[in-house]
Amino acid sequence: MLDVAVIGAGPVGATLAALAAGRGLDIALFEARPGPSGEERILALSHGSRDILDEARAWPAPAAAITSIHVSQKGGPGRAVLEASESALPALGYTVSYASLENALAERLRDAAIPIRYGAACREISLDGEGATVRFASGEDVRARLLVLADGGANASRIPGIAFSEKDYAQHAVIGLVATDRPHAGRAYERFTPHGPLALLPVQGRYALVWTATAREAQRLVALDEPQFLRELQEHFGDRAGRFKEISRRASFPLKLRTVNTPVALRTAIVGNAAQALHPIAGQGLNLGLRDAASLAAIVASIPRERVGECAMLSAYRESRRRDAARGVAFTDFLVGAFADSHRIPTWGRGLALAALDLFPPARRALASRMIHGAAR
Repeated sequence: MLDVAVIGAGPVGATLAALAAGRGLDIALFEARPGPSGEERILALSHGSRDILDEARAWPAPAAAITSIHVSQKGGPGRAVLEASESALPALGYTVSYASLENALAERLRDAAIPIRYGAACREISLDGEGATVRFASGEDVRARLLVLADGGANASRIPGIAFSEKDYAQHAVIGLVATDRPHAGRAYERFTPHGPLALLPVQGRYALVWTATAREAQRLVALDEPQFLRELQEHFGDRAGRFKEISRRASFPLKLRTVNTPVALRTAIVGNAAQALHPIAGQGLNLGLRDAASLAAIVASIPRERVGECAMLSAYRESRRRDAARGVAFTDFLVGAFADSHRIPTWGRGLALAALDLFPPARRALASRMIHGAAR
């Protein structure tokens, strides 16, 4: 019997296993994909997430530092700038590619002799008081004291009592890599518009773009030729980051909020996007998931192995994540609505709030801390 079986070898599941390594536990990861994803998409990691990955000995390279964040709104007054130096940190966050983080974690797990079983698609889960049994498409059964679902929610419906709530924002994110005519100097931008936020994140001489639009508008933007796309982006965003020169790797995906009714069940913990999938505004989703992994690993490491997966352990995990998860969901959902709905908060009110934030250093530091560490502190 394994001590911990992790379904899903993405960043959250792999970080959990890396943090729990060296504790004398039998751990294995099971991934439905046939091999590493090699995805090129850009991830935004907070400085708090860097601390977690440093502890896991899996910080990826290269990583671009975000030393400041410029926040503004389209069609209204007010702006605020968050600076890492004001929080006595080298960076507020970092951008890395999914593939580089995936590779760093896989190397750490190889060093720790923790296997990743690729091509292992889950077909059935059964739970009892002594453990969890997972049957894979191959016909193989694996039994563990603790089952961790870190698979984006693919298998949670197989667990009795688990249900999801979903909110469709009726938005898509258009993403890509964009080049400008001036260096980014580590500055990120978050610009709120009536149609949704637009973010630029510094990435090794370019920016990662996240442009929120309706589904139809997103489809149109992705289909535009490059010169027309750049012209519309310039008009939509302005020139605060310079003149846009190139765009590559355009794609789009729908934006929804999905939350699980409880992150634990009999012999089971649910973490990362399997527990809460957030709007990308303010870049909180993966960072929240990594804090899930860190909390669960710390609790597993603090108890005798025979108690791993017991109700008391799972209750402790649920309580450790209750505040941070709830506030993370509420924070992102509030931002989406507050800047998109002029009836909820008028444009001048948002402008006043941004101006006050810019003029009041303790408020800036509090917001930066919230984005870096979540509500756990």
